[in-house]
Amino acid sequence: MVRSLRTTAAVLLVLLVLLICALAAPAAASASTDGPSDPAEVEAFFDATVPANLAKYNVPGSAVAVVKDGNLVLTKGYGFSNIENATPVDADRTLFHIGSITKLFTWTAVMQLASEGRIDLDTNVNGYLTDITIPDTYPGQPVTLRHLMTHTAGFEDSERHFAAASLNEVVSFRDYCRENIPARVRPPGTVSSYSNYGTTLAAVVVEDVTGIPFEEYLASRILDPLGMNRTSIAADLPPELAADLAQGYAYAGPQNEPIPDTIFVIGPAGMITSSAPDMARFLTAHMDGGTYRNATILSPAAAREMHARTFANDPRVAGMCLGFYENFINGRRIIVHGGDTNTFHSLLAIIPEQRAGFFVSYNSAGGGEAREELLAAFMNHYYPAEPSSVSEPDPSAAARLQAYAGTYASNRRNYATFEMFLAPPEEIAVTVSPDGTLLLNRGGRTLEFAEVEQGVFTKTAGGSPAVHEIVFHQAADGTADYFCIQNVPIMVFERVPWYATVGFLNALKTAAGIVLATVLLWPLLAAFRRSYAITEPPVPVPARIARWVAGAAALVLLLFAFVLVPWIRAQGALITAYLYEPAAPSPLAGALTLPVVATVMTVASVVFAALAWKERYWTVPERVHYAIVTVALLALLWWASAWNLWIFCL
Repeated sequence: MVRSLRTTAAVLLVLLVLLICALAAPAAASASTDGPSDPAEVEAFFDATVPANLAKYNVPGSAVAVVKDGNLVLTKGYGFSNIENATPVDADRTLFHIGSITKLFTWTAVMQLASEGRIDLDTNVNGYLTDITIPDTYPGQPVTLRHLMTHTAGFEDSERHFAAASLNEVVSFRDYCRENIPARVRPPGTVSSYSNYGTTLAAVVVEDVTGIPFEEYLASRILDPLGMNRTSIAADLPPELAADLAQGYAYAGPQNEPIPDTIFVIGPAGMITSSAPDMARFLTAHMDGGTYRNATILSPAAAREMHARTFANDPRVAGMCLGFYENFINGRRIIVHGGDTNTFHSLLAIIPEQRAGFFVSYNSAGGGEAREELLAAFMNHYYPAEPSSVSEPDPSAAARLQAYAGTYASNRRNYATFEMFLAPPEEIAVTVSPDGTLLLNRGGRTLEFAEVEQGVFTKTAGGSPAVHEIVFHQAADGTADYFCIQNVPIMVFERVPWYATVGFLNALKTAAGIVLATVLLWPLLAAFRRSYAITEPPVPVPARIARWVAGAAALVLLLFAFVLVPWIRAQGALITAYLYEPAAPSPLAGALTLPVVATVMTVASVVFAALAWKERYWTVPERVHYAIVTVALLALLWWASAWNLWIFCL
């Protein structure tokens, strides 16, 4: 009894101490029921979140701006804009490159002209262009401004000439659009594929319709009315702004190293420099139906149309608005746009139903992940999700799930030029586990997904289900032709045929190379016969020519595939010259001429292979060998063609 009383007293004493400690500890910031409306609470949240965010992702500095109900709740800087000078980020003064958030300004300009009746979003864009013509690749299916705004024009992706090596080499974005029209690789309106070219082309339309240089239009119709005095689209910033531009960094081992940022030629798609307060003005204007204080940059109807869901790769995933794109987190619809340069990573997010949003920018590569984590933390803090659970996998479904197995790759890539070789598509292998889950292997990392409804899969561990849902789209024949990631509406991951996968092409190259190397036996056997005075069976002249032609083709392709192509990939200066200079470098052009030469000789070898069997040039084993060599020549040319390794693909 005494021991029981003592135990009870001890427990009570411990509980009392814990209670006293809890009461004495500073109260943790709790979210307002009205979202981010209390400045002190909002500042406390960001003070607790952003510094940890910077440390986790090795980012020197960041600036944020938070808006609620049309009011600026917070602007604040964290960390350093310049490590070497120990310059802190000053939210009111420090400038950041906002990357592709620039596109929202271009799309706002387009919507202004549309609401004024000066352009029609559904008219052939060629009708507005004065000196550029988009090819009629799909007759009767022209590219329109609505396609450009939803990234559904069907253009391949290309980064050639979209940036300059120095300010002295920046050309006009009109010249860029005229001279770098990307291939149309799918009919417009089919699926989305993010296109910097499409946005830049829209700025050319703005110029051609208004007769005003885009930079002037942007200033007079958007920046000046909103009082965005610390915002510029110029690649070469005026001195008073350049002095406040944050330094960009790349994390190299133990520390961040300063590096130059991208100099975009495609200014209307990615070159705006701005401050957090200026971006808050732009965000507020969009949040409040196109108006900020006494300035109106969009009519309420135009703003609603711009923010509305316009296109989706699948009804079950986030879609494209007219410029913005959707995210769904914790059951809330958000319209967002990210921005990425070589060193800066930014995000603008608006929760329309809550009239809340924020802008954030970081000055190092880790900002790409940091902004996504900040958005999730913001939503979890102010708009938490309802409790949910993931269904248990069903092992009996494994056989049915095989329909989704295969190799997939992003459709935001190059298809028709040498650039495809420089930036090969990242492949995702989808397999089925015996437990009835899908395993997605991307870059050596495997993620497991469980089916929640037919064709919809959620990550089994870690993260929000809304962020980690993938949805497979069914083609007309019932097969899965691509899958979408729930909150990545700007592209899809299309199924890659087995014969076009990187693994198959690499194996094909190796096998063909081994076969072609056997042509070296021909001169060796001839030398052996001569050395030992072995009489060689007489063969006609065409048979000798046949071997010379096939042998030469084999040596040319072996040199090209196993010597020159690896050399090209290793030549950083050569690749840089290809990406930035107007004409392809001569060494590259010369190397990519070899497959053309080999093609002529291979065609001749095919003819000789047929003649060899008809005229019985050699013994049967020798004829079989010649035929196999010819097939290997064709295989290696197939490999070269798959990677666009031809001079006419430059």
